[in-house]
Amino acid sequence: MNILIAGASGFIGAELVKALAPKHTVTVLGRDVHRLQKCFSKNILIKTWEQLPQLDATNYDVVINLCGHNIAASRWNKAVKEKLIDSRVDTNNQLINWLIDKKAKPRFICANAVGIYGLQINGDPAQFDENSPIDMEHPRDFLSEVGVRWQESLVPAAKEGIAVTTVRFGVVLKKNQGFLKKIVPSFRMGMGSILGDGRQIISWVHIEDVIGSILFLLNRPDLTGAFNITSPNPVSQEQFARILAQTLHRPLLLKVPAKIIQVLLGEMGDCLLLKGQRVIPKRLIEEGYQFAYPQCTDALKREFQ
Repeated sequence: MNILIAGASGFIGAELVKALAPKHTVTVLGRDVHRLQKCFSKNILIKTWEQLPQLDATNYDVVINLCGHNIAASRWNKAVKEKLIDSRVDTNNQLINWLIDKKAKPRFICANAVGIYGLQINGDPAQFDENSPIDMEHPRDFLSEVGVRWQESLVPAAKEGIAVTTVRFGVVLKKNQGFLKKIVPSFRMGMGSILGDGRQIISWVHIEDVIGSILFLLNRPDLTGAFNITSPNPVSQEQFARILAQTLHRPLLLKVPAKIIQVLLGEMGDCLLLKGQRVIPKRLIEEGYQFAYPQCTDALKREFQ
């Protein structure tokens, strides 16, 4: 297949390119040519967003958009919130308008996040799957709003008859990347913590299953619509902290009150650290995808032992 990937320099994108390159022709699309050249070997085609209008969209079998400003890069304010949404919506708009203008209909695969379902009250046993209702007019919180706006930007593609698949990522686990990069140093120092009441749910997924899921979907062009890319076994924050501490052979002695997190990080801390949602990959399971790391203990051992 001939595949165009936007947002390939992120850690998911880099792993995906590595998996696809041996068997497919891969073009990566980004803003910083020098960064892309450092990330990828010479057999990967590199194009900039400025060059997009000149590319022949009909040459591509699949277009994948993984773009999006890091949701946890800095404390949220109005400008940061706008950047978080615009970095996702604007890239979708550019890619879809390009496809429509070129009268091309490759398969379009777009990232999203499980935050689209909205935050749960801690201790709520309910779970979300791809059939769970989403209030598109009145998102329940900012993470839900990001997901909804992201999803809405795909409507023009669907109207043009472009096959759209949305992959809703949970917390992706990879050593020295993303979530683990932020929390592991404190755990290594014996300062890992239970946050708030510890009952907030983390819907996690190992990076190998992220890539495995995307490859599975690429090989099944009949599978469109939304797919949750999460482990079948979400855990509470306390469970996750205990498993990580045990994996790193460190104690887990600390508890950080919710109020401290709220004061330090505001709405971002409340949404990302003190609340969550219990999400399962119902459609992936039904279609026969076999998870390499369905259990959190095995996923963390894979990274740290």
